[in-house]
Amino acid sequence: MYSFKSEGHQHLWNGKRMTGVTTILGIISKPALLGWAVGLCADYARSQIRANKAYSKDDLDGIFEEAKKAHTKKKEQAADIGTLVHSACEKFIKEGKEPELDEQGLKMFENFKKWVSDNNVKFLESEKCLYSEDLFLAGIVDAVIEIDGQKWIMDIKTSNGIYAEAFFQMGGYEILMEKMGIAGDITGYIVINLRKDGSFEEKRSISNEDNKQAFMSAYNIYKIQQKINSLIK
Repeated sequence: MYSFKSEGHQHLWNGKRMTGVTTILGIISKPALLGWAVGLCADYARSQIRANKAYSKDDLDGIFEEAKKAHTKKKEQAADIGTLVHSACEKFIKEGKEPELDEQGLKMFENFKKWVSDNNVKFLESEKCLYSEDLFLAGIVDAVIEIDGQKWIMDIKTSNGIYAEAFFQMGGYEILMEKMGIAGDITGYIVINLRKDGSFEEKRSISNEDNKQAFMSAYNIYKIQQKINSLIK
């Protein structure tokens, strides 16, 4: 029997933790994130080291140690506002309530609200738990919506861009919906990007089968990797 435990964000089947859709996609390399992390590291070191100043080895070790943490701190800061805005959008969908956010968060939320109004969006599902016993896989879809009579799976992102993995993720959700017998006729997938600089972007994909195949490729690699890792440890 399926259950969801909000503490630790755990999807369970008979008490055993299931694999999450986003965990599966972690198998995919993200070179853009690596470059971003290296850039933050270099920027921090550059900001701390002054010309014509002598530094001891301990001084430099301390600077470089903090430089290594720069990307983690940046991600944590970004996650805070991203989580707040994501929760505000969820509450708006479910209860129609306006959020209490700072100026940055409110701008991000207003972009979402305007998009909903401009597209006359009808929400069919919000934050719905999806699961499959045979795949031992689960996830939570942000929303299933209707626009002009067409049914879409929608995902809200607060990152700095839209990447292919977002559509693979929704491919995974459609697979789970099919397993549960609730998919129906899905036209495609929509990602709306509420960026922290106040800008907004929307991308759509109707290549459902390609996205589902991409997700299952990641799923199969993940499962094989887990199996081999268990043998070599």
